[in-house]
Amino acid sequence: MTETEARASGPAYPGGPYAGTYSGGMLTSRAHPGDPHAGVGLSGRLSALARLVQIGSARVGADGFDAGLLADAEALLARAGERLRLSSHHTIVVLAGGTGSGKSSLFNQLAGAEFSPAGVLRPVTREPHACVWGMDGAGPLLDWLGIAPRFRYARSSALEEGERALTGLLLVDLPDHDSVMAGESAEVSRLVTQADLMVWVLDPQKYADAAVHSRYLVPMAGHASVIAAALNQADLLTPEQAEDCVSDLRRLLDAEGLHDARVLVTSAISAAGVADLRRALMETVIARQAALRRISADVDAVAARFVPYAGDADVRARVSPAVPWPAAPEPVAATAPGNGAPGSAATARGSAGAGGPGAGGAAGAAGAASDAASGPDGVAAQPGLPLAAQPGLPAEAQPALPAAATDALAAAFAAAAGVNGVGRALQSARELKAVDYVGWPVAWLADRVTRRDPVRKIRLGTLWNELRDVSAGATGAQQAEISNAVTVLADEAGRSLPGPWQASVRHAARSRTAELPATLGTAIAETLPKENSVAAWWRAVAAWQGLLLGAAAAGLAWFVAIIILGAFGVAPHAASLLRDVGLLPWVALMVAAILLLGWLTANGCLALVIRAAEREREQAQQRMRAAIAQVARQLVIAPVERELAEFARFHDELAVARAEG
Repeated sequence: MTETEARASGPAYPGGPYAGTYSGGMLTSRAHPGDPHAGVGLSGRLSALARLVQIGSARVGADGFDAGLLADAEALLARAGERLRLSSHHTIVVLAGGTGSGKSSLFNQLAGAEFSPAGVLRPVTREPHACVWGMDGAGPLLDWLGIAPRFRYARSSALEEGERALTGLLLVDLPDHDSVMAGESAEVSRLVTQADLMVWVLDPQKYADAAVHSRYLVPMAGHASVIAAALNQADLLTPEQAEDCVSDLRRLLDAEGLHDARVLVTSAISAAGVADLRRALMETVIARQAALRRISADVDAVAARFVPYAGDADVRARVSPAVPWPAAPEPVAATAPGNGAPGSAATARGSAGAGGPGAGGAAGAAGAASDAASGPDGVAAQPGLPLAAQPGLPAEAQPALPAAATDALAAAFAAAAGVNGVGRALQSARELKAVDYVGWPVAWLADRVTRRDPVRKIRLGTLWNELRDVSAGATGAQQAEISNAVTVLADEAGRSLPGPWQASVRHAARSRTAELPATLGTAIAETLPKENSVAAWWRAVAAWQGLLLGAAAAGLAWFVAIIILGAFGVAPHAASLLRDVGLLPWVALMVAAILLLGWLTANGCLALVIRAAEREREQAQQRMRAAIAQVARQLVIAPVERELAEFARFHDELAVARAEG
């Protein structure tokens, strides 16, 4: 099966285990012995790292994520994507060392020919040289390494029977790391970052050289599994001296955290130990895991630098309560790399990284890592993406702020928007309107005459119009109250979060503050009745009051008629009811009773109106507070909770990138 066929045959699912061992040309699902990240797919870790970059890039700045860290992570994603898209059948092994260490001679010994010039007192290897066992498919990889065509050597046409197991080895002789030639040190650093396995060739006199240890070995303590140290020029040492040097070198490496780094003793002159080195290279080539283990170690190193931005598990639990997670997605068929389409691993993981910094590199790296995990014969990777690695939280999983904090914000907004004042004004408008219907006209007229209040009708109309036109919301001091309430909520939500997240939570909380006054005013206006309507029973009472008023007027006219006709003898032929003076007390009593009944009716009805207006005020205030709470949620709480969800997602993605859990 060709490389392209192998990639296209298996689903590129990011949750599959990347580590494995070859047995009879097949990749088994067993994890590579000693690999600390065997349970987490490398493609999943790369995808998680890409989302860390995406999340961090939106929060970079003086109080945010370090731009250098994000750049390094993007560079790793790009480098990993390139390496995994290139030949998975080749293992890049570099021989690095200082001047006179004998690495070029050792390179020639392994290659079986004088390919690389050797020197003792001054640097001779000024350009990297490469020898490839099995040249098929190695061209793009050599181009990526920047090996000039004239320094490429192939062993594919002259492999000895004992070297067939080396097929796929790409051995590179680097320039001396301590060379005084301009640019050679930078070239060594570049190729060291691109290597799958690094063999540091040290001579007995300078194996403790601070330059190589402080500059290269100590910073790569997390890469011990892909580092080997070859103590060369063993022919100059007695067995006892060699043993002492190996013991001391082992002590130095252990002190630097390189416990898993292998130490070999070699001699390029006598070929002593070269067979052991060749055997170690064979094991690495046959396992075909060096590239994945190297990238995994790189991810470890970069992901560890994100830890200060994640806080601890207690903070993660506080901002995102435990809720059911959705089921893992079904595996998606792989897209063959090289056709310009992103790897399907990115598709299976969601579009969280799409468009963000490092998204393209992550998609390619994740897809290629899944392909590499599938093996050259297209064995499918096993699904099992950790739930914490899901690209987004479901709606029911969104972190919720404490109810006390959200209620306090809504209450502060209601106070700033003057909900109580609007409610009282609504009640007053209703009461003023009701007086025109259920009030006793006599009392109303007396009040108008005695108080001389000709602008009452104007007040009624103005008051209602003011209620209907509420749109400006809180201004001035009330705007300051809104701002203070938002600040209090942001401080509560960001409490105990790492520094960058406190700043981003504050920014999220205040992101739509300018919209709050008008939106609050609109929300209040929409909760009010559309017009100052009249209740049906008001009209019935008005008719009753009119009837009583008419009866009182008739009684008063009757009283006047008796006085005129009966007392002064006018119209002697008139009916006795109009002339009988003895009826005056009774008529007067009747008129007083009618007036009293009208007054009692007005007072009773006004009491009912007041109670109804109070209920309407309370209901209106409840509607206003509910609308204000909705505005607070949309413009303040929701952005904060989205930011908290991003923090929880960042925390979980970091756990995936670090292969935790």
